[in-house]
Amino acid sequence: MKKLILFNLLFCIVVIFTAFNYVNSKSRSAVVFNYVGDYMETNYDIDRENIILVENNFRRGMGLFEIEVQDSVTDNYYFYEVDIREDYSLIYIRDLSELHRKNKADQER
Repeated sequence: MKKLILFNLLFCIVVIFTAFNYVNSKSRSAVVFNYVGDYMETNYDIDRENIILVENNFRRGMGLFEIEVQDSVTDNYYFYEVDIREDYSLIYIRDLSELHRKNKADQER
């Protein structure tokens, strides 16, 4: 009987830990998308309704988010590197859009 109780307790701990990490990663991704939306509204004069999330990757070793968004009106792609703290406050946003466009143009030649 003690083995069954111990197994159930360990199983519950694993489930709670997994659920917490899943919810934390999804909320961090949503916060990053919100910061990118604010950045695009401020610097590119693009409405938030026209921004489509294409890809949002978390680089575990570095603790950074790489996010790719698309402007639905002009079909332009924008690439960003975003770093946030544990309390979801912004550390920095690095705009990598011009770098990606330059690399794409070099590959097409």
